[in-house]
Amino acid sequence: MCPNKDCDNISSKLCIVEEKIISSLKEWLKDYRLDYDEYALSAKNKKKNNYEESISNLRKELDVQKKKLSNVYDFFEEGTYSREMFSERCQLISSTIASIEANIKEFEKQIEIEEKKDEGKKSLIPKLQNVLDIYSSLQTAEEKNNLLKTIVKKVEYLKCEKAIKKDSDPTNFELDIYPNIG
Repeated sequence: MCPNKDCDNISSKLCIVEEKIISSLKEWLKDYRLDYDEYALSAKNKKKNNYEESISNLRKELDVQKKKLSNVYDFFEEGTYSREMFSERCQLISSTIASIEANIKEFEKQIEIEEKKDEGKKSLIPKLQNVLDIYSSLQTAEEKNNLLKTIVKKVEYLKCEKAIKKDSDPTNFELDIYPNIG
């Protein structure tokens, strides 16, 4: 139902719109499965591998900085560094170490986000399949609507031509379906 009382959109029979929504969701599910399989093999692994590689490089740099800090203590104990120089070098290296540790935590957080996204994408497939399987068995429009709302944010409908002639197509309308992915 359109909430705009001045809307000039042309109506269609509910059963036709409903059928087109369900068939579009079935088609989307088929395409989504293919896309997800490709995603699981390529993009996800690349992104996660890049993060893990960055973490590995940062950990190596962290080890280098910790060795430098150890050397600073050694130089101070040997008298090579003055108290001021020791303090300055310690502060600089400690700052670098803190920055590296913060970057490592950020990359670990990004990996966790990617894993949650992956789980969300993976769980959408059976959820959508389940909705499509049980949709036709529901009795009331309210039950069907509530079920669709679990996988669809909204549907926008547009029809510009009336289907009043014998030869006219009653399915001559556009639907924009916005899935509830995350």
